[in-house]
Amino acid sequence: MKTKLNLHFAVAAAAAIIASSALAGPSNWPPNYPTRVTTKAAVLKCCLPNEKIALACKDCKTVMEKSGADKNGILAWFAPDSTHGCSGCGGKVTTKAVGGGKASVAEYKHTCSKCGADSAFTCATHKG
Repeated sequence: MKTKLNLHFAVAAAAAIIASSALAGPSNWPPNYPTRVTTKAAVLKCCLPNEKIALACKDCKTVMEKSGADKNGILAWFAPDSTHGCSGCGGKVTTKAVGGGKASVAEYKHTCSKCGADSAFTCATHKG
């Protein structure tokens, strides 16, 4: 009887692990935005009329997208020390230049005040 109970417990635990990993979803969130964009030069390559660029927050699942034709609006996401509201959690997404070098080559990091470090990023529908 004890062996049968242990077997049932093991099967239930395995099922729970499989179910939780299936609910976690793909690591390439958000869908349809395969390219992560971290520099102004990279975002300008993605600013094409039929493409979209998004400021996304993975923790609260917010995606604020702009048309590739809206270069000024997109470049505002890369202005150093700028803040942008997150409609999902109500936090503020701040932009910081990381590393050194010229402003056009510097990488930018976005951080959400409520979701924390490494939660916000920019991405694009443009591949390449």
